[in-house]
Amino acid sequence: MKRDISLEWDSDPAIGERHATEVYASGGLPAPTPPSRTSSTADIDADVDVDAEVDASGSGDRIGTVTARRAGRLLGWVSIDGDGEAGVAAQGERADRLARRLVRGSYAGDAPATAEERDAFVLMYRRAAEQARAVGARVLHWSGTDTGPEGTAARALAARVTGEIARIWTVDPNGWWAPGGLPAVRVRTLPPPRVGLIGEGAELTVSVEDDRAYLNAGEAITAPGVAADILGALIAELVESIRRNHPDVRELAVFEFDGDTEGAVRQALPLAGLRIEHRVLDFELALD
Repeated sequence: MKRDISLEWDSDPAIGERHATEVYASGGLPAPTPPSRTSSTADIDADVDVDAEVDASGSGDRIGTVTARRAGRLLGWVSIDGDGEAGVAAQGERADRLARRLVRGSYAGDAPATAEERDAFVLMYRRAAEQARAVGARVLHWSGTDTGPEGTAARALAARVTGEIARIWTVDPNGWWAPGGLPAVRVRTLPPPRVGLIGEGAELTVSVEDDRAYLNAGEAITAPGVAADILGALIAELVESIRRNHPDVRELAVFEFDGDTEGAVRQALPLAGLRIEHRVLDFELALD
């Protein structure tokens, strides 16, 4: 499969605008008007990838971009930024996944990375390392999930893990049973069309699409000063509410990251019966 993937290197900052136009067109959307910026998030595969952006305006620190195609179809790209002297940073994006997110307007429903995406990312990060080395960089940095294509590229290139940014916790509401020992809490559901709960000084909202529900803890959990056990009970109530009101949902994925509600979310999630399925990591590849 890798032999069918072609790579292009381009140092023109306008490459971001051309990629954005292709992605929008593939989703049946009108081309963005520069300098439009469209966010896309870390898979969480749930590759809940760390935030990446289609930047139609380019970057003043952009060294260049590696683009992967198969039979002319845009698969993705990896952009390199920095001064080219010490460490430079790379960030990849998957075109089909970004197009689906633009159409849906949410991150719920992302499927695991495909073999094609993994192959493309290995090739793109290898070329990115070569280009970074050519401009004098000694280290290439990037981030992504251990289970996603960024992690696949890191293992293939023997990059080392330098830190953990976030975790993706998951649970199947239909195969879940409320853990014992949680305190009783009083909650009420949020008014439609919002999905979630409010109570005990906290509010939890979740995006539901098809058979998947997604919650970004930093954006969708508001619980200032709420103790971890109370928050755990609230999350358990949320899982129960999803099971009762959205029986087709087969996975609730929670993106939880460093710097959340004083660590309470990280403590609360296992109390509610969720488990870590993916970790968002920083990778570093020595180039000398």
